[in-house]
Formats: sequence, C-alpha cells, structure tokens
Amino acid sequence: MPPVTASASPSLRHPIAKGWLVHIFTALGAVCGMLGIIAVADSQPREAILWLAVAMVLDGIDGPAARAWSVSEHVPRIDGYTLDLIIDFVTCIVIPVIFLHQFDMLPEGWSLIIGAFMLSVSALWMSRTDQMTDDHWFNGFPCEWNMIVPTLFLLDASPWIVTGACVLLTLTQLTNWKFVHPMQVRRFRPVTVTVTVIWLATVLWMTAKHPGLDEALERQPFDAPVIGTVLLIACPLYIVGIGVWRTTLGARADEATLVEDLSISPVE
Repeated sequence: MPPVTASASPSLRHPIAKGWLVHIFTALGAVCGMLGIIAVADSQPREAILWLAVAMVLDGIDGPAARAWSVSEHVPRIDGYTLDLIIDFVTCIVIPVIFLHQFDMLPEGWSLIIGAFMLSVSALWMSRTDQMTDDHWFNGFPCEWNMIVPTLFLLDASPWIVTGACVLLTLTQLTNWKFVHPMQVRRFRPVTVTVTVIWLATVLWMTAKHPGLDEALERQPFDAPVIGTVLLIACPLYIVGIGVWRTTLGARADEATLVEDLSISPVE
C-alpha cells in the first residue's frame, strides 16, 4: 500500500483544493467569534481580546492567499468577500460592542443606546457600495472596533472618553473621511504595516501585563506599562493622522500612484 502522503500531496496542490483551504481558513474566524463571545459572557476580557487578535490575524492572511491562488476563479460557488463580511461583522463589531457593555466601559444608562447606535451605523457602513476609493483608502471608519475597544480598555479610559471616541468614529462611517488600508494603500505602506503590527503586539503585551485583568499580577518594574501606554496612544494617532492628511491634502499627492494602486484587486 503506497504511503498516504504520496497521493495527498498532489491533491493539496490542486487549485480547487487550495481554494477550499482558503475558504475554510477564513471560516475559522467564525470560531474565533464564538469563543470571543463566550469569553465576554464569562467576564474574561483577556481571553476575549486574544480571540479578537487571532481573528484579526486570520483576516490579514486569507486575503493575500486568496489573490495569490485565484480562489474566486477556482471555487466560484463560495463568495469569499461575503464570507469575510459576515465574520467581520461578528468579530469587528458585535463582540467589541458587547465588550463595551459587559465591562462597563460606557456611562451608566447609556451603554445600550450607544451600542445600538454603533451597531446600526456599522451595519450601514458594511453595506456601502463605495467603501473604498480608487486608490484603496476607506471612506469612513472601517469598523475596526476590534482594535479600538481593546485599546481604550487597556488605557483605562474614562466612560466619557470612550463615548466620545466611539461616537466620533461612528459619525465618520457615513462620510467620505478617509482611513488607510494598511496593506492596499501603497503610500506610507512600510510605515503603516509596521505601526499596525506594533499596535497589535502592544495590545497583546498589555493584555498579558495589565494588572486590572489579574489582581495577582504586579506591574513590571521600570517603564514597561508607560511604554505600552505611549504605543497604544501613538499607533492609532498615526492611523488617524494619515487619514486627516489624505482627506484634506493628500488626494492630489496620491494621483501619481493611482495607476499602480488600481492593479491591486480588493481583499477577500
């Protein structure tokens, strides 16, 4: 009997097999969403943030893989974009909003109202037909609540600061205020990708070290929490800052790279 690997290896190299592998990989985000909801319901913020981070990593990998392997051509039965939107709505919107409510991050009596506002407007943004510009910037805040909410939580932001940040970002979602796509916008891409990675790494590091998540865990000596706090503030400020630049000044500057950017297909 021939070894199993002898026949299995060629089959895994088949384009259709690769396509299904990518779709299954994307669908694992739904499992992360389920585990994230359970963690929030069990009042386990550390585990909830971890599962949101895992879902974010999956979301960052499946798109490039889908483009590289032409998944939409080889497995047309599954719409990867729709699959991605379904999972993103859970992991990027629903869980963070429940997180806000469960861990009392919003002013007393306002949690459900603000949460309903965020959910409704975010659903409208997810349905926009003009989510992205021709040069691949997002129109309006792209529902990255899975990064914003943990960041505010780890910063121990006051309920009214959390409210102000959430309401302001939500209000941009039906506007043409620009937000960067870290991978698809070529201008500043090395810096933007680096900042995004540092931001995610800092969220995970601060989640592990945050004393509020485990009373038995003491703060590290020297400046570890201070460094983490600075990074948690600086990274999102960079993302917002280049969005301000692109909205107010950068449209003409990006015209020179528009033709090159149009060659990049949308992510799955």
